[in-house]
Amino acid sequence: MSAIQKRIITELRKGTILSVKNMYILRCSNISREIIRQFEKPFDIKLDRKTEYWYDDFGNGYYYLYSLNPKDREKIEELYKKIVLEIN
Repeated sequence: MSAIQKRIITELRKGTILSVKNMYILRCSNISREIIRQFEKPFDIKLDRKTEYWYDDFGNGYYYLYSLNPKDREKIEELYKKIVLEIN
């Protein structure tokens, strides 16, 4: 498993709401691509998305906040044990 998958699983298990801001610190530069490619497709888990808008003197934009759907909490626990802790 990739290091990015382990980081995403660990953060979601802790209850962290993932965004461009906090995932860059964890060495994931393009979270919108990595969430789908490294996490949602291989593990069949759909994260909740919330649009966060920002405005400043130079313009405006938006980014997404990704959070774990409560119904997938059990799947995350299993993935954490299997992938991060490597317990079969």
